[in-house]
Amino acid sequence: MVSEESVPSRWRAMAPSERYFSKVGTVTAILGLVVYGVSAYLHPFTPPHHTRDAFSDYAVESLWAIYHLGEFLGILLMGAAIIALAFRLRRGVAGVWATLGGAAMVVCAGVYGIFAAVDGVALGIIVDRWAAAGPDQQELLYETAFAVRQIEGGLFSIQWFMFGIAAGLLAAAFFTSAESSARLDWFSGMGSLSAFASIGALSFAIVQAHGYTDLSMAFQIGLMPGVIWIIAVGLFLYRNPVYIETLEEIPRKEDEQRHDPVN
Repeated sequence: MVSEESVPSRWRAMAPSERYFSKVGTVTAILGLVVYGVSAYLHPFTPPHHTRDAFSDYAVESLWAIYHLGEFLGILLMGAAIIALAFRLRRGVAGVWATLGGAAMVVCAGVYGIFAAVDGVALGIIVDRWAAAGPDQQELLYETAFAVRQIEGGLFSIQWFMFGIAAGLLAAAFFTSAESSARLDWFSGMGSLSAFASIGALSFAIVQAHGYTDLSMAFQIGLMPGVIWIIAVGLFLYRNPVYIETLEEIPRKEDEQRHDPVN
């Protein structure tokens, strides 16, 4: 096995700074939650399955597309935090799960981008036309908007499904990490919280796959562990920005250095 110390220093200098990447992850986790939270708060609160009432509210909302762009920006920032976390956990067996978790979060953010385009642009335009149409056209335009809403609901389900997959894979990364026992409490706690976030998001995604209903709205409470998890990711990266070797690794690396002709 090649240790990091046996790699030429000029190659190590080309790799991203672990400490700086963790700092970026800390900032983007908190900033992403704030941006998403503010955008969601400004979004009309009419339940999406009360379609006629919801469409009426959307039609008079001039900043409808801006709210969704804000939510998308929040998701991108939170996604950056998860990528920073995956990079932080990249070593050993944990690195396999962390890399897959980071990839799942990239897919999650991509799906949300499509969701934002459908909900924030396409639906907004159709609802505006529905509100301005005459009685002979309103029913057709309403059914068109209703169909777009179902596409939106399906994308919302897939987005949270991928979020749950990402959180579950990162839970595996935390539980399989062989980092210093000085950080055992952090890793076991983050692993458990990641698992709870995964279960909550997957549960909602399964219910939401049947469309917006009273039940799916009730299951949104299951997304709260995901919010707490993102905050915890930021705190973890702040408190644990770099890798700490286990006691078993230190003598092994010293032995490798003594027998390495390059050094």
